[in-house]
Amino acid sequence: MRRTTDRRQETYAIETLSYSPTRLVRLGRRKVAMLFQPAEPGAPWQLYPHPDAFPGLSFEGLPAPLRPEFMSFPDLAAVEDFLGLGKASKPAPMALAA
Repeated sequence: MRRTTDRRQETYAIETLSYSPTRLVRLGRRKVAMLFQPAEPGAPWQLYPHPDAFPGLSFEGLPAPLRPEFMSFPDLAAVEDFLGLGKASKPAPMALAA
């Protein structure tokens, strides 16, 4: 009997919550980080590993490119690029044949 494995790569997703301005960052189905909106105009977006997913100070199992610290970004697009979700990280669409 042969076993096959699902080789789909898990991707990051940013989930907007209806009850909070904080957003969840998921890797596949697992929540891995919290994304905090700027507290005031001009302040940075803050990305931090989710404490429920990585309890303790070692953050064991934290997936790349996340780091065990608050990470600051100038805007949401920069966060998306960092996680591989932004337009810059996606391949350009192929031209259709005429």
